Amino acid sequence: MKIFLIGYGKMGKMVEKLAVEAGHSIVAAVDQDQEWPAFDSENHPDVAIEFTRPDVVKDNLLRCIDLKIPVVTGTTGWESHKQIVGETCSQKGGAVLYASNFSIGVNVWLRILDFASKQFAAFNQYRVSVEETHHAAKLDKPSGTAVSAVSVLLNNLPQYHGWSLDAANGEIPVESHRIGTVTGDHAITFQSDVDRIEIVHKALNREGFALGAVVAASWLKDKKGFFDFAELFGDIFSLNNK
Repeated sequence: MKIFLIGYGKMGKMVEKLAVEAGHSIVAAVDQDQEWPAFDSENHPDVAIEFTRPDVVKDNLLRCIDLKIPVVTGTTGWESHKQIVGETCSQKGGAVLYASNFSIGVNVWLRILDFASKQFAAFNQYRVSVEETHHAAKLDKPSGTAVSAVSVLLNNLPQYHGWSLDAANGEIPVESHRIGTVTGDHAITFQSDVDRIEIVHKALNREGFALGAVVAASWLKDKKGFFDFAELFGDIFSLNNK
């Protein structure tokens, strides 16, 4: 598989390492402000993997669609642009797969959270809160994974109608911290006056994110459509493990 890396920071370099180890080739890698190369029939990528910034991801995805390059993106914080990217992808026959987190563990954690929150829906004495911590260089706040977790909670807990960093009544409180070099910690707490239950995920390094992106790219390269990794990760990884 010939891969074009869009974004060549820590995540891009980790994706490169794992992709090469898996036998794939990197046909080009550009950092966020570099010019893209001109691709010909010999070096045209099978797929692009994009890890950049919230302010440039939309343009990167639309450009990949125009160039007929299927693209996997792990950039978060661009929710307001998803509709236009999805519509353009459909109109032009493109292929885009996005994720707030490519980690197997996080996606299993979200399913555990889905099950648990459905059980707690019957017990209004439990209050829910969300806390996430990432490295100081992470730009979006809260993290895309925290937003995904909140979406699960809001689907299952009818007593809440929204979320906020400064939560009022009826909103799920979300705390975001940017500290040092923390890869990514997420904790969901259900607390009553008598006990406290925490559902926690801690990323030990970036390798899980990068591995998931490479596997997702292999799944996407021959497809067309606008895909949410969280809805498909079971199929994607079961195919990879055959």
